[in-house]
Amino acid sequence: MKINKAYKCRLEPTAEQAVILNNLVGSARFVWNHMLAISFEMFAKNEFINATNLVNKIVGLKNNPDFEFLKTSSNAVTLQQKVRDLASAWSRFFDPKVHARLKENKKKPKKPKFFKLADGTEIQRRPLMPQFKRKADGCDS
Repeated sequence: MKINKAYKCRLEPTAEQAVILNNLVGSARFVWNHMLAISFEMFAKNEFINATNLVNKIVGLKNNPDFEFLKTSSNAVTLQQKVRDLASAWSRFFDPKVHARLKENKKKPKKPKFFKLADGTEIQRRPLMPQFKRKADGCDS
């Protein structure tokens, strides 16, 4: 019998570590969003989207003087992993077996409240009863 164990731990970083973690997370989010925009452009041009194409674009992104913070505040492995995650999402999107494009409706189909007889008259399945409001003083009149 397999028993799954879990350990809860709470990270309490110092102020310096918190700044470093925030920079890593922020740069990873920035690269994800930027590569997502680039991949939408590639999708519009009918170009092939895979991890290699997207990872090669990180170098150009780091060499851009507007995004100088990516060289100093981020780890290359973190950025490459985010791009690989994005490429994996695109591959699942295009996979015909997964059907990730269209979400299936998980709700149960609603049954009709009426049905028709052979002569065309409609009969209500469950008659709706009217609701009456009571007055505040308790009198029904």
